[in-house]
Amino acid sequence: MYELASLEVKDCQRCDLWKTRTQIVNGSGNLRAAVMFTGEAPGKMEDLRGIGFQGQAGKLFDAILSHLGLTRQTIWLNNAVRCRPLAGRKNRPPRTEEVTACRPWLIQDTENIGPRVMVTMGRIAYESVSGRDDFQAKRGTIVQSSVGPTLFPLFHPAYLIYRRSARLVMCHDLQKLGHYLDEMGIEREKHADRENIFCVP
Repeated sequence: MYELASLEVKDCQRCDLWKTRTQIVNGSGNLRAAVMFTGEAPGKMEDLRGIGFQGQAGKLFDAILSHLGLTRQTIWLNNAVRCRPLAGRKNRPPRTEEVTACRPWLIQDTENIGPRVMVTMGRIAYESVSGRDDFQAKRGTIVQSSVGPTLFPLFHPAYLIYRRSARLVMCHDLQKLGHYLDEMGIEREKHADRENIFCVP
């Protein structure tokens, strides 16, 4: 089994994001995870703490895991880009060249962890992993891959903060994902709280 240290990027200057980052936000979780969650890029809190999905988006991410009967200790979590993209003092979406520069680390995680299912959170994560531009059409569906794990694209948790109507869509997507994990024989908590914040009108 790979050691965690072998998956940690200690220093990287493949793009200009190194100039403004506090630290690299490496992947974290279970080195034997059957499910990998991939987000977009670190924000302010992630940049400070060095851990993915913190703050409001982190609370929603934890609710997603709870709904699925998973925890941060049973999955692997990473980002398409490992350093915080800034526009002035605010977050911005990572640029194409930044995603491309960081892709080797994402591939390294995928090859070394060997997940059976890869859940991409948001358009940028999906496009980085799949090389496709059909996120809207494929969100909430099983996307088979000939060269890696099965993909299941979801909304990014941050998208749900200000678009509460999308939470019911997320509820439906999570139910489909949960059924698929069961079909794949992936272990999850059977008594998880399925009726959580996403399924309340």
